[in-house]
Amino acid sequence: MKPKRISLVLLGLIIIISTACQKDDTPACSYPKNAKLKRIVSCLDLDFTCPAMECQNILGIEEEYKYDSKGRLERVLIRPRYEDGILTSLFSNNLYKYNSKDQLVKIEYYSLFEDEYYIYQTDTYTYSDDGKKIKENIEYLNSDNQYKLYKYSDNRLTRIDIYKSDSDEIEYYILLEYDDSENLVKEKFYNKDDVNWFDIKHEFENGLNVVTHHATGKFIKTYDENENLVFVESDYFSGSSKGNFRHKYEYFN
Repeated sequence: MKPKRISLVLLGLIIIISTACQKDDTPACSYPKNAKLKRIVSCLDLDFTCPAMECQNILGIEEEYKYDSKGRLERVLIRPRYEDGILTSLFSNNLYKYNSKDQLVKIEYYSLFEDEYYIYQTDTYTYSDDGKKIKENIEYLNSDNQYKLYKYSDNRLTRIDIYKSDSDEIEYYILLEYDDSENLVKEKFYNKDDVNWFDIKHEFENGLNVVTHHATGKFIKTYDENENLVFVESDYFSGSSKGNFRHKYEYFN
C-alpha cells in the first residue's frame, strides 16, 4: 500500500505545481479594483477577451498619468511622443496642485515650443466649507479669461454658469439631470438667451456609464470585471466617421 500512497501524493504535488505555474504564466485579464490610470493609447485592435493586456498595435499615446508620493494625480502628459525612451514632443504638460486638505486647487497647462515650456492656461478652484467646488477661474494666454460658478441642490451639482472674467453677464450655462440612482444622465447646454443648444446624454448599466451621446455621435465604453474603464470607442454620425477612434485605458497593477 505504501508505494500506491506515495504515487498518489506525488501525483497530487505534480497537479498543484502545474496549476500554480499556469496561474503564474497567465496574465490577469482585469486590473485591480480602483486601479490608478497609467495611460490612454489609440489602439488599432482592441482585445476584448483580455482587457488588461497591453495594446500590441499602438497608433499613439493620447495621455500619460503621473502621481505623487501620496497617490494624487500630479501630472498629465497630452499626446507625448518618445524616441528611444526620450520625450521629444507633446501637446500639453498639465501640472496638478493641492492644498493642505488634498483638494485640487490649481491646474497649470504647459506647452512645449522650441525646447521651452510656457503656460497657456491656468485653472484655479475654490471650495465651500463643506468641500464642494463652487468656483473655477480659467486664465488663457491668448483669449478672454472665464470663470464658472457651480451650484448645488440636495448635495448634487445641478447647474454650472459660465462668465467672461471682465463681465457679470452669463455666456452660457449647463443644467445637470440625474436618475433615481443618482447617476448623471443628461447635461443640457443653454446660451445666455435660454436657448437650448444641445444635450449630452449618458446611459448606465449596473451603475457604470456605458454610452455617452453627444451632438455628433456617441462614445461606447467597456469595463473590466473590477469596473475599471478599459475601452472607449467613438461612433460619429455620417460625415464625421473618419474621426472615429479606439482608445485603450491602461492601469498600474
